[in-house]
Order: sequence, then structure tokens, then C-alpha cells
Amino acid sequence: MESSRNVRARRRNLAALAVTALLAGGCGPGGSTPEEQVDQAGGGASTGTGAPAGATGIPHHEEGGLTVSGQLPQGDQHPPDLTTQQMHALGDTSVFAIQGRRPDEYLGMGTGFVVDKDAGMAVTNAHVVQGLAAISGRFNTGQKASLHVIAVDPCTDLAVVHFSSPLPEQTHPLVIGSSDTVTPGDTVTALGYSTAPADDPSGQKLLIASGLVNATKVPARPHGAPEYKDTIQHGATINPGSSGGPLLDHHGRVVGINTSTRFGSRDSAEEGQFYSISIDAARPEIVDKLLKGQSQNDMGWAVEEYYPGYFTALDPAGGPELDARMARSGIEGGLYVKAVTPGSGASKAGIRPGMLVTKIQNTSTDTVAEMCAIVESVLPGTVAAVEGRYLLSDPERFDTQFYKEFTLPGPH
Repeated sequence: MESSRNVRARRRNLAALAVTALLAGGCGPGGSTPEEQVDQAGGGASTGTGAPAGATGIPHHEEGGLTVSGQLPQGDQHPPDLTTQQMHALGDTSVFAIQGRRPDEYLGMGTGFVVDKDAGMAVTNAHVVQGLAAISGRFNTGQKASLHVIAVDPCTDLAVVHFSSPLPEQTHPLVIGSSDTVTPGDTVTALGYSTAPADDPSGQKLLIASGLVNATKVPARPHGAPEYKDTIQHGATINPGSSGGPLLDHHGRVVGINTSTRFGSRDSAEEGQFYSISIDAARPEIVDKLLKGQSQNDMGWAVEEYYPGYFTALDPAGGPELDARMARSGIEGGLYVKAVTPGSGASKAGIRPGMLVTKIQNTSTDTVAEMCAIVESVLPGTVAAVEGRYLLSDPERFDTQFYKEFTLPGPH
């Protein structure tokens, strides 16, 4: 007679095979849905509410447009762990590269992931999409779709984008898990896209990296970004093109949103340390505001932190001369305006790409975190006083100071 331990092992193996077949095959026209394929293979699990399990066999339900994992069953019916190959296959149909250009022709790249297929909604970092025009998304299968930004919050570094053209048939949303279930020592997997040469953005490929969780609920302050109040610190490698991609637990549930790797000093990142915004901190912002089109803390511009050598880093040929001119003017910091939203209060007030903002509300402002501290402390509708230098927005007035006023926006 077969032991109960062997029976449980055999059931887990059958379930894992079912998930492997599902993720490899996808769902084509006229075929069965991912949920039906899992059920037919005997690897599905009920949510307890009559809803079928998701593509990974994880019980889930709909909450504010997101596919959110339900309580996981115990024992024989517990969903199997996914292999790295299965994680990558999951990313093929859920995770996409974001591409777009700024007004200065800079090519912006990042990653997003689908959270609501029916509504065509996806999540990424705010710093990935702010200031980009003609944004598109490209899946690892090579299929492309047009994107436009629904809402952003630069101070939580979150954004929701919408697919304005049909999604590929096999696309499915990732299941949102809970970062509270993640503990130090757990294995997590980061999905995202590599950076690519500016003349060949189609060369981006989906990357997968796994590592161990070092700590949870970690406040973090990367260069050029706001302060993240709740992150997962882990060893799953994140490259700059991975920003906005998902961090998955061993069941393939989203437990974090990957961010930039620029921690530590400006010239070197912390060795082997990577950070992802905890999904439990991000979910209320996404569901309650961004999915409803309510941008928060949006000044109507996209900015980067200026530092000595900034222009040289952007343009090794022409940049040193600009940085030298900045030094002669005594400028060591500020927020460089890389793009302005048409029709925004900032645009109407005369804020232009190429300006350098040095003060907001009569307070020196050299970092995104300082900007957010000011913006979050005042009410929408307040008239903001902004000061700075014209720089490249008007080369003839390069060193000349400007003073502008405009009303801080509220939710819209």
C-alpha cells in the first residue's frame, strides 16, 4: 500500500506538471481558458466562492480591478512552487517592456506588468513613464501595444498605464499576493527587461533573477527618487531596465514592485542589495486612486536631480562644458526639468524642459524627496512659488533666475 507521504508527493508532481503545461501552452483562440486547463489537469483549486483558480493554481478573487490571491489551502491542495522556468513563462504573457522618448530625444525604458486584462490596465514605476511621449509596451513574444498613462504619483513612485490597443490573446494578469507573507530567507524572483542600445530597443529581453530576502519593511532612499517607506530588501538582481517590474514569491504572486538600483553613494550602488516597493504598501494607492485616474502629488513636470557632472553623464561629448558653466554659476544642485505635461499648471506658468528648479515655496529643493515633502505638506489648490534658472530652456538667459507661480493640482 502506498504511504500517505508518497501520495501527497505524487499529487504535488501532477499539479506541477499541469501548471508547466499551462504556462508553456498559453490560451489561443478557440481554446480553453487558463483556469479550465488547470482544472482539466487536476491541478486547480477552488477559491471557496465558486471562482476558478488563476493560471498558477492560486485561489484568487477580484478586488478593485486587481486579481488578488485568496487564502491558500493547506495539505494536498496547496499550490505547487513554481520553477524559474515557469516564472519566466509567466512573465512572457504578463510582463512587458516600456519604451518612449523625452522631448530631448532621450530614450526611456522600463518594465510594467498587467493587473487587469479586461480593462487593459498595468502597473509600473512613476519614474519610468513620467516625461515620455509615444509610449509603447512590448511583450517578450515580440507583440506590441500602445500605452498611455492613466495616473501617476511621483512621491510613491507608482503609475498605472492603459493599453490603448488590444492586448495579445494569451495575456493574463498577475495574481497580487501579500508582502506580509514574505520573511527573511524566503526566495523571491524579479522579472524585468534589460536596457538596450538606443538604436535597437527591440533588443530588450525578459530577464529573470532569484535571490533571498534579507529584510522587509525597510525604508529606502535611492538617488533621484522619493523616499520609499516600505520596501523588501533582497538579493534578486535588478537592473535599470527592470524598474517597474514585479517581484514574485515562490507561487508566482506579486509581493513587490522593483525600483532603481541606485542606493548607497551616487557613484556606486550597494553591493548585492536590491529593493522592491512592498505590494501591501502599494495596493491601496493603486486601487483607491491610480486605477480611478486620480494622479497624486503631480506637479505637472518630470524632474531629475542635478549634481556636478550630471550633463557629462548624459553626454560625454558636450556635457563637460555645460557642467563647467554650471560650476562657474555656483550651481551645485537642484531639480532639472526633463519634461512638462501639456496643459498643466506648470506648463501654463511657463515652466519648460531645460530649466533648473532650486526652490519651491521659498524652500531650497535639491532632491525629489525634498520636493515630495513640500508637495505632500500643502493642500491641492495652493499657489506654489517656484524659483530657479533658465539654463537650456533659454540659452541666452542661461544663468538668469526665474520666478513662477501656479496652482498645485489635486486628484483628477
